[in-house]
Amino acid sequence: MIREQAKSKRVGLITYQFSVVVKSIEKGLKDQKFEVTMLEDKIEEINSVIDGIDAFVIYFPDSVFDDMDRVKRLFLICDTFKDKRRIPILIGAETNRDAYVKTVPALKDYPWINRPVDMYKLAYEVNKEEKRLVALQSQKRILIIDDDPFYAQMVCEWLKSDYQMEMVADGMQGITFLTNNQVDLILLDYEMPVVDGPKILEMLRMHPNTSSIPVIFLTGIGTKESIARVMGLKPQGYILKSTTREDLLKNLNAFFEKQFYK
Repeated sequence: MIREQAKSKRVGLITYQFSVVVKSIEKGLKDQKFEVTMLEDKIEEINSVIDGIDAFVIYFPDSVFDDMDRVKRLFLICDTFKDKRRIPILIGAETNRDAYVKTVPALKDYPWINRPVDMYKLAYEVNKEEKRLVALQSQKRILIIDDDPFYAQMVCEWLKSDYQMEMVADGMQGITFLTNNQVDLILLDYEMPVVDGPKILEMLRMHPNTSSIPVIFLTGIGTKESIARVMGLKPQGYILKSTTREDLLKNLNAFFEKQFYK
């Protein structure tokens, strides 16, 4: 029996200048059986490959933060990684780390490897990121649309260990988000100013890209009349905002299990 060869993990190596050190890192990764794609610090170039890369590595030479254009681009890169839930691995001089984090605070959340590079440690971090990404991609993705940021953030905190959570503050932001992103479920606030939940549901059902996305209403009113009004719009269900974390997880898990067997 011939076994199928395991697919090589793909590493995007972002560099600011080509050097002997960069060449050595590239060779070291290839020796560890990784596929390496060399990238500049250009957001368009990174966006063009981001979905096909298993882990990103950013190599910082000492002169990077002397160039404000590069600093601005790094802010954009960090924003992109945050949106895509990616965690790049940083390589740089230990003496520069605090100054870099002070300049671009997002860097504090990323693993850092000091120069000279321990290639075994780098390989470990690459494999760790690839496994995290695989686990993340297997999770269902939920968008919560609610004008109460405190409630929405609380729900995201409740669910983030079990689901990929996204949040927007109103229906129009939700529709904009959905033009570029796919989700498995929308938790939609019933009562919102300007454009309320029922109107947003109507708009979602009219567009072919969003017409089939399941919607569960969030409502703060649990009377028979209000529930009848909510369910009259034919969403996939409703959840009272007074629910507990345990009941919310139970309801969502049951919903996705039912979807699986449809």
